[in-house]
Amino acid sequence: MKIKCIYNKWPDVPKDIFPINDFSNKESDFYIEIDAEYTVYGMTVRNGCIWYYTRDKAFTYFPRWKPSYFFEVVDPRLSRYWIYSCKKFKNYSQAHPIITFPQWADNHPDFYDMLSDGEEKEVMIFKTYKELMDLEFPDSSISEIAQIGDDEWLICPTCLDAWQYNDDKDALVRCPKCLKVLNNPRYKNEYPHL
Repeated sequence: MKIKCIYNKWPDVPKDIFPINDFSNKESDFYIEIDAEYTVYGMTVRNGCIWYYTRDKAFTYFPRWKPSYFFEVVDPRLSRYWIYSCKKFKNYSQAHPIITFPQWADNHPDFYDMLSDGEEKEVMIFKTYKELMDLEFPDSSISEIAQIGDDEWLICPTCLDAWQYNDDKDALVRCPKCLKVLNNPRYKNEYPHL
């Protein structure tokens, strides 16, 4: 799933979009840039609002949640790595849904607490899924395309390294030598209008 930032401060959001009293700190800095596209690593619902877990300018090793009011969806497809869970938090009377990868969804909210605390296991799990989800959908900022060597191989146009890769599921590939992200020439977009 990909989203595009259209607002980055509460005062900029039209008042008819969100209830005035829904959020206590409307002056929060969300560290997102107008017109920038972001990969969504998970979603939840709180205070009647969908929140996206994504990176931001302060991103280090874990995603932070942002209100959906700040974004428009540019690719609505859900990640193939996501599952749904609905757990009750210790200090809340209601259960909260979350859609994300299994280790996080199955152990919510403890996984996120450990991830944000920098626990090595949780950081490595997130890093693995982040890489998979970052390559999953097209990215309008990437223009270069990997070259097809034959039925089994791709070639990086930057470093000319070749690697075995015949998958057509991900929109993007990463060159294993120079680490450049490229469009996958074998990608079969089931939704070409996106």
